[in-house]
Amino acid sequence: MTPLPRSRSFWWTVVLLALPIALQMLLQSLLGMADVVMVSSLGSEAIAAVGLAAKLQFLLLVLMSGLATGCSVLVAQYSGAGDFPSCQRTLAVTLLVGSVTMVPFLLLFGLLPELWLSWLNPDTEVVGLTAQYLSITALALLLTQWIVIYEASLRALGNTAMPLVAGALSILVNVGLNYILIFGHLGFPALGVAGAAWGTLIARLLQLLFIVSWVYGRRHGFALSWAQFRPALAWQPAARFLSFSLPLVANYGLWGLGNATYHVLTGFAGTHALAVMGVIVPIESSFFALFVGLANACAVMVGRALGADRTEEAWRLHKIFVRLTLMLVFTLSFALWLASPWILSAFGHVEEATASLLSHTLTIFCLLVWVKILNMMRIIGVLRAGGDNRFVLITDVTVMWGLGLPIFAAAIFWGGWPFLLIYALMFLEDVLKFVPMWRRIGKRLWMKNLTRDRER
Repeated sequence: MTPLPRSRSFWWTVVLLALPIALQMLLQSLLGMADVVMVSSLGSEAIAAVGLAAKLQFLLLVLMSGLATGCSVLVAQYSGAGDFPSCQRTLAVTLLVGSVTMVPFLLLFGLLPELWLSWLNPDTEVVGLTAQYLSITALALLLTQWIVIYEASLRALGNTAMPLVAGALSILVNVGLNYILIFGHLGFPALGVAGAAWGTLIARLLQLLFIVSWVYGRRHGFALSWAQFRPALAWQPAARFLSFSLPLVANYGLWGLGNATYHVLTGFAGTHALAVMGVIVPIESSFFALFVGLANACAVMVGRALGADRTEEAWRLHKIFVRLTLMLVFTLSFALWLASPWILSAFGHVEEATASLLSHTLTIFCLLVWVKILNMMRIIGVLRAGGDNRFVLITDVTVMWGLGLPIFAAAIFWGGWPFLLIYALMFLEDVLKFVPMWRRIGKRLWMKNLTRDRER
């Protein structure tokens, strides 16, 4: 097994890349938890509604991340090759493609969402509250798409601090507005779930304004002029970007849709089960935050090495990050299990049956999460850093839609299984993907210099 390096410069690079991303994701996850905690006094229906809305928006955030990841992989490799004009062109194309992609969803969420939400949940009160939340936050989808693309591009260049600052300020604004608007403080009316939605929309707008002001105020290389956007409107650069990114976007989209489908199917296991998912999702996201940061650090470092044709360094880096991931995930899983009573005490307004179910669900999460985390590191940090998007797409879609979801649906509708076993089935697909991902990495087929390959 490859030993962990002792070089201070290596660990400093990892910390500078991973920690700001992890902190930003952790803060964002805590914000999601804060939304749930703040509306928990309004009842299980409010918790379920905010949880369902968050899951649907997470589905679109996954789609946004597909485009942003395609952009960041190319920017990382182009920067490793010393070709910054190609980094700028990639950003311009991604912003235009992302805008076109997100407008239909903006309209779908903003115009009468109650017409289709009833297909996803049988509880009319939950549907009404979810529709209210989605219609208010619809514009935030487009704002978030631009934010995600700018953040991914800056991180690929090694600038992780500014996105962290922008995200932290946004979260502070969001929590403050939630406090004021949900409960009606400082002379504002108590808007309940709608107050949480308005807080989210305003916070996203301010976050985007902060990022754009920073980029253009400092005359950063990503302060694109209209002249730099015009070539991106041509079909050829967009087609080149799409040929690389579409498998990635499809992968993210289908994975996100499957992830949301798990949540929607859980609604048919009862409102208590959906309320548990509304609480467990931000807890899961908080746990994943460190490892997403670590995977992104791995992707940037491996991508730069591949862009500079240093393949053996890329191989060594992947082995170091896999070992580090295993050490951390087992340590933090045990720590989370020990801390679970204090974490659950934050949800004092949750009904007793929901609280008991939540406690057991969290234990199952701590036991099984290592499989999901290790797959995530291999996919995000290694395979996608080399542009091995088609293999990941085929494996993800086959396992999730061919095995994981059908078995999960059968357990809910025909199995009569208790919720805890149903929740454990959410980890089945990661168990099934474990060996194919491990073997693919061992064959080294992912080790590609995309800057050279795309120029041929």
